[in-house]
Amino acid sequence: MTVRGWSVELVKCGAVPPVVIRELRRDLALCLAHPVWISDQSIGIDVAFSPERQQYAADVLLRGLLDPVPHEGLRRIGIVSEDLFLSVFTHVFGNAQFNGQVAVASTYRLTPSYSDQPPDPQCLRLRLLKEVMHELGHTLGLVHCKVPWCVMSPSLDPDHVDLKDPAFCAICADRIDVPQDRIFSFLK
Repeated sequence: MTVRGWSVELVKCGAVPPVVIRELRRDLALCLAHPVWISDQSIGIDVAFSPERQQYAADVLLRGLLDPVPHEGLRRIGIVSEDLFLSVFTHVFGNAQFNGQVAVASTYRLTPSYSDQPPDPQCLRLRLLKEVMHELGHTLGLVHCKVPWCVMSPSLDPDHVDLKDPAFCAICADRIDVPQDRIFSFLK
């Protein structure tokens, strides 16, 4: 079954630089061919902080993104620059409600300097795009894909993210009504 008629709202969570959200909006709109906009609202993240872990609980941020509940067809995705975790994982790049309406993605571990690499804004831009597309896919009912380059393949570290394309394979693309192999030269 193909999911149709959806759109994406990006929400700033915490102290994410506005340029990161603006570039992400443009990139997503091109890759997805669905409406993407930036919310006028932002959400605070302090309630999600865990002093024991010195990280932010992704599931708490998801609950915050549900207020107010998005309308039917809207996928709300929070962007955060802090480190995220789930109780069963030491860290996550993002998290989503499977077949739901909200997701969150973090730039923290996707930033090249986190892995002691030189700063590279283009690398971060591409990694974040892939992670947001991945989490969006989960909200639309996609599970992890066995096609290694598909954005829905799982990623354990930033090197895995780098191996994926910012695109869905034919099967995943068809299930969520996005153009196949829609990769633009500025993204490579």
